[in-house]
Amino acid sequence: MDTSFLSPGPITWAHVVAFALFLVGLGKLVDWITGKLRAGTKDAVSPLTIDMAAVKIQIAAQTEALHNFKVEVARTYVTGDVISRLEHRIDDMVTSVRQEMKETRDMMLKAITGRPPG
Repeated sequence: MDTSFLSPGPITWAHVVAFALFLVGLGKLVDWITGKLRAGTKDAVSPLTIDMAAVKIQIAAQTEALHNFKVEVARTYVTGDVISRLEHRIDDMVTSVRQEMKETRDMMLKAITGRPPG
């Protein structure tokens, strides 16, 4: 079997320069292929990017329209009378809860100690 091509021989400057040029050329080829693949990806993604921007604009418009609607409802339907009635209902509810809690506390103290609180 002939293995003379595997035998070590002298490496000349021409071989070193040729190998360096080969490596540079290989790097340029990889860079060119990567650039072509990225360009194809950009073209494929571009309509999606445009659609996403349009959706973001629509969402912003919907948010502004909703805010304007809330302001209009507040101006039209929520009057001082409505707020006063709501405040009275909340006050009555808090008073009722306090009374119930006081009764529950008194009953528990009476059950535990055997005598009314006082």
